[in-house]
Amino acid sequence: MRARGDRDVIILEPEGSSPVGWFVLGAALGAGLALLLAPASGEETRRKLGRQAKRLKETAEDTLDDLKEQFDSFRETVDDTVEDVKSDVVHASRAVADTVADEAEDEATPIAKRPRRSAAVSAREELERRLAEARARRGEPLPEEEEPVA
Repeated sequence: MRARGDRDVIILEPEGSSPVGWFVLGAALGAGLALLLAPASGEETRRKLGRQAKRLKETAEDTLDDLKEQFDSFRETVDDTVEDVKSDVVHASRAVADTVADEAEDEATPIAKRPRRSAAVSAREELERRLAEARARRGEPLPEEEEPVA
């Protein structure tokens, strides 16, 4: 909490280059001085730099080859895993389909096992059968066979 007499403090910084710029300038000056004061000649220094560049290139190529081998191995592992999963899914779906088919056969009613006829004929036969059973329970005589009306 501020007291009544407290005021905000504003700090002004003059515009200028950043510390990074001074660092880059110092590095460039240091490299130049190192070349001037180096005990080896320019030709010898160029040979050393060439050898170091060659070693760096070889190291980079070796690292790249190692990474490529690791990637290929990883890809093969992933491909094998995908194939295994596909195979498992196919076998599981076939097993489920077979189970469902077996259960459907077990639960099938005798009506469903009979050869299919038109729904009207089946319904009429079922109605006639029920009427005959009801008349038999009541003791009524069965009607004579009539010619079916189409």
